[in-house]
Amino acid sequence: MAHIDISILGQQYKISCPEGEELTLQNSVDQFNEKIRNIKSSARTLRNEQVIVLAALNLCHELNVEKTQHQEQTKELDQRIQKINESMNQVLTKDSK
Repeated sequence: MAHIDISILGQQYKISCPEGEELTLQNSVDQFNEKIRNIKSSARTLRNEQVIVLAALNLCHELNVEKTQHQEQTKELDQRIQKINESMNQVLTKDSK
């Protein structure tokens, strides 16, 4: 298990992560901090806790949108594969007669 020091809103944390995932974790921290900076710049009256909650909710929403799009694309690809299989089966059935 690897350890990485991170900072969120000036607060330091020591986080454990699987070996080799340090860069991915740091990129996630950077993305989260960017989200926090954007929210703080547009709503200066919010407390840090509120900013963190809004940033987390925004990221969850973006993740859910991506998941939905991925599911739709997977369904579309499955349908295309099914049509190709059906076409191949028709051709093979005709050829075997």
